[in-house]
Amino acid sequence: MEKSRILVVDDSKFSAKMIESRLVEAGFQVDVAYSAEQAIASLSAPGSPLPDLVISDVVMPGMDGYQFCRWLRGNPATVRVPVIMLTSKGGVSAKVDGFQAGADDYLVKPVDPTELEMRIKVLLARVKALKSTAGGTAAMPTQARVISVFSLRGGVGVTSVAVNLAVALAQMWQADVPLLDLSLQSGHCALLLDLRPQHSLADLAERGPDEIDSALLEGVFVRHNSGVRVLAAPPAPELADTITTTLVDSVLTTLRPQFSYLVIDTPSRFDEVTLTALDRSDVIVLLLSPEIASLKVTTAALNVFQALEYPPQKTVAVLNWPFARGGLPQKNIEAALHMPLTAVIPHEPALFVEAINQGVPLVLRRPDAPASLALQQLAYRLSGEQPPMQKTRSPSEMLLRVQELVKRA
Repeated sequence: MEKSRILVVDDSKFSAKMIESRLVEAGFQVDVAYSAEQAIASLSAPGSPLPDLVISDVVMPGMDGYQFCRWLRGNPATVRVPVIMLTSKGGVSAKVDGFQAGADDYLVKPVDPTELEMRIKVLLARVKALKSTAGGTAAMPTQARVISVFSLRGGVGVTSVAVNLAVALAQMWQADVPLLDLSLQSGHCALLLDLRPQHSLADLAERGPDEIDSALLEGVFVRHNSGVRVLAAPPAPELADTITTTLVDSVLTTLRPQFSYLVIDTPSRFDEVTLTALDRSDVIVLLLSPEIASLKVTTAALNVFQALEYPPQKTVAVLNWPFARGGLPQKNIEAALHMPLTAVIPHEPALFVEAINQGVPLVLRRPDAPASLALQQLAYRLSGEQPPMQKTRSPSEMLLRVQELVKRA
């Protein structure tokens, strides 16, 4: 089997040689350039073989890694070559700069050689899967529509909305829907479905990307009778750090070709794992409540999304009304966000609490309640332009109900 070719660009000969040695040992073919200019000259030479993946340092004399990455993205021959950036600069802003330049992944030095090798394999596997199905007249495989529910403010109902959306999608389209719980220190998706998982994401922590496959994930899922399959958060907070971006990326890469929808419950912070999920999402449900603190952090989140160059249509703002009276007017919220609200989930005095305590999602327990109907209609809107067709089954009761509501609107 032909070896994958990796181009390493680093002005530090010691660092470049260390990476080269490790990757050669792992079975890759490695080319090394000690500056971005040298790499460009090599890539531009007639007949020069193109790399399957590029690893570039950021801080280099002359052209830096960001400029080099932009050159790669502007060159038709290398526009789709995956790029991993290595730098000593940490923090969200540095990662934003890397993604803005066109990088696919970003690692902070000192880099663990095993993690670097695993991330390379994940990116190469993704490219290989796309190439194998894009040739000739073959159609691209169905890819799950990934929907993440996110808020920088805790307590606004992110988990409840994520669980109800997953259940609504599963019931509406009579399809299995994975629900990935990335609230790693205190995940409650299984609890809200009255499930007691025997396995969790932590059971996958020691697995490499090559080991993450459908059969393995099937054994880790805990199934709900609605059609939702929960991939639970670790059972103890101290296990949260075992969940890496490489693992999350591997799980999403494996699941996407198998399902029509995939829902992610995210924590109320920007960290590496959360950003990986948001990067891979087709839709981000940005949840807020009608009060100043929530509006402030929602605006901050939108600024980060803009810096990450997420397309505007990727984010939908949803207002969850947690109290009976008061709160900021909807028109003021929309004016502050500079975008319309896609949905408003009305206040329910006790139904959400009862649903949580009983482990029965609101869309199942009270499908006719106003908040439940709002969630069902949101799920319908998020289904995309081409939802799964039910060729052998009659339309579900939930789908007929929502379609009737849409007609009346």
